[in-house]
Amino acid sequence: MNLGEIIKELGRPCRIEVLEVLCCQPANLTKIHESLRKRGCNISISGLVRCLNKLVKLRIVEKIDDGCYCITGLGALIYDVLFRMDDLMNWKEIIEDALELMAILPTELKLGLSNLGKAETVWDQYAIVKMAFEAAINARRWGKYIDRLVDYEVFRLMIRNNLKGVDEKVISSTDTLQSRIETFIKALKDEGLDRDEIEYVKRKVEVRVLDLPFQLGVIDGEIALFQILKGDKIPPAFVSKDRDFVKWAEMIFDHFWKIAKPVRIPFERVLESF
Repeated sequence: MNLGEIIKELGRPCRIEVLEVLCCQPANLTKIHESLRKRGCNISISGLVRCLNKLVKLRIVEKIDDGCYCITGLGALIYDVLFRMDDLMNWKEIIEDALELMAILPTELKLGLSNLGKAETVWDQYAIVKMAFEAAINARRWGKYIDRLVDYEVFRLMIRNNLKGVDEKVISSTDTLQSRIETFIKALKDEGLDRDEIEYVKRKVEVRVLDLPFQLGVIDGEIALFQILKGDKIPPAFVSKDRDFVKWAEMIFDHFWKIAKPVRIPFERVLESF
């Protein structure tokens, strides 16, 4: 058995539909044939027998008691990949411009791009910034961000969130890192915090640096925003509270957080004023 054989067999009429039927539950020959006819697959009983025998040989399907067939773990994996690929085709115009992203995402996270279908697509850049800002400000427990945002007022509001107990992890791009640190330090000074408050914020904020071709935000494990970047093109953002979408976005962040280089924020510059 090899991948070429599997691809060749699944390319024949009604093979994918057989997997679809058996993904629901085990079925005997008659029930499979009836289900295929309802799906518009006109295959003879003898043709179906040959099909099932081949799928069994490839270990995609197995025959169990009472003459029933069921899908194997390998078959379920193949069907899941094909199902996700079918969903991904809805976003082919966006994905085909995302070569840099596709090159660095692990396979399981690439397939997770099918979760884009569970999100709201937002094209207006002002609306994207507003949604990201509101989500970050409303954080209650934590926020994880991959972005190029450098905004004094946003930093002041997020410092106030830190004082309320909100943890922040940020992956900054190289080109915005220095301005981010300088703006953050200024915002910290202007908040007029005492030494204990500054030390508390220090424990709540962690920054790392890594250049990535997308922006992402996950807040409290409840809402996520994802935006693929591509040159001068204005890309849409995908925003959702869908559980699968949020979990996928957080997995992306956690993957790159391990790779990103830690950055030391010079809090002593604020403490020196005391």
